[in-house]
Amino acid sequence: MKILKSIYKLIFFISVIFLSTAAISSENQLNDYYKTIRCLVCDGQSIQESDTEFAINLKEQIKKKYDNGITLKEINKELVSIYGEKISFTPSKNHIFLWMCPVIILIIFIFFIRRKYKYR
Repeated sequence: MKILKSIYKLIFFISVIFLSTAAISSENQLNDYYKTIRCLVCDGQSIQESDTEFAINLKEQIKKKYDNGITLKEINKELVSIYGEKISFTPSKNHIFLWMCPVIILIIFIFFIRRKYKYR
């Protein structure tokens, strides 16, 4: 009988430890996510760093949605659809042409300069 009580106590303590680490893990995920969302009121701060009413309300809304089972990617898509891409410190990857345009212009410029000096 004593062995059975010991096993129950062990299972109880293991489950308490597991649940507490799971809660800490989800809080860490939310804190990391808060660092990727820009506060639209503050200039260049994330909602993790900001103490404005906008940032506090946005953190509460994100936490409620996350606790209801919505993933962080879905929350991010919703925020981008509402506020635009300026809300996120990590913009989408569809701007590759915008970032490659200066490189392409530089290559074309070097080609024309080289061609000009080659004929002289």
